[in-house]
Amino acid sequence: MKLDIKNILESYFKDNEGDDACPVCIEDDGARSPLFAIASFIRQHNLNLSSTNLELAWEYICGGKVGLKNEIVGLSSAGRLDNGAAVELHEKYLRSDIGVQIDKILMEAIAHIRETSELIDDGNKNTIECETNLIAQADNIRSRSGDIDIAIKKLLDLSQLMVESTRENREQIHDTNKKLARLQNDLEQARNEADYDQLTKLANRRKFERTLDEVLEKLLAKGQSLVLAFIDIDHFKKINDTFGHECGDRVLRLVADELSSLANSKCHTSRYGGEEFAVIFEAASIKEVWKKVDNCREALASRELVDLESGQAIGKVSFSAGVAECLKSDNKRSILRKADLALYEAKSQGRNNVLTYSNDL
Repeated sequence: MKLDIKNILESYFKDNEGDDACPVCIEDDGARSPLFAIASFIRQHNLNLSSTNLELAWEYICGGKVGLKNEIVGLSSAGRLDNGAAVELHEKYLRSDIGVQIDKILMEAIAHIRETSELIDDGNKNTIECETNLIAQADNIRSRSGDIDIAIKKLLDLSQLMVESTRENREQIHDTNKKLARLQNDLEQARNEADYDQLTKLANRRKFERTLDEVLEKLLAKGQSLVLAFIDIDHFKKINDTFGHECGDRVLRLVADELSSLANSKCHTSRYGGEEFAVIFEAASIKEVWKKVDNCREALASRELVDLESGQAIGKVSFSAGVAECLKSDNKRSILRKADLALYEAKSQGRNNVLTYSNDL
């Protein structure tokens, strides 16, 4: 989904050096948080609010990649830093672990927005209660017979002015609350986009890494089973070279759709990178997983594909897969290695097959 960064942030980031910046961009000590600079960078270059652009902005503002910063400065000076150039820079310089930092800053921003909204709500409720009590007391004093000290009259008049002024400001407070809620929703959408591959709509590698950490923690705590499958499209480069990258993208989406049929609350399917996919299976035996992945492979390999643009026959598309079971002695690094070795062996044996890991590999 494409978000208009200008419309989202215009209310929060003024042109006067950020003096009226959104509260979520101000730290407790009054300093601007990195979110302000990141948002300004994206708006300045009219970039889409996407996971890759957020990561690029983060690395430019907070990272230490000198080559990346120099290229951004050069492209910016030449007026050529657009979404296309940003994608190329991301592919050239950035790694998936930057996304963890993006997660952190977005989650802190969302938490700050929620706290600010709650404070405004509480303050608004308290103000209304005070107004009601103050008016009641003023009416009570005015209704009494006898002389009233002039000072008390002035105090009542001043209190009445305060009530009227507060009421006038309540609409502004309400508008601020709406803006904070809208920004919170936009940030949550951006974080969700940052977890998913835009082409295939599957979880991306960053989301996969986080999910694997969570499942491994459950495995250690509750003794649950975990099986990991690595899947790689066979001869994908040849498809790109022969039919073009748009056709290659359609093949990626096709494979992603086939693998999506495996996904449920206990099965997590991700695009690991390029033409490679990863699937995490909870509470399943390695034989069950092998059968599911192999059925998926057979369903794909049985189809005769045609390039929609040229009408030229692509033929059959297949994938190879490696499946590995996580044992209690395994950790994240070792289970990834085991699945990768099984995949390598599957490709070495002629492709279009699914192999399970064994100690002989």
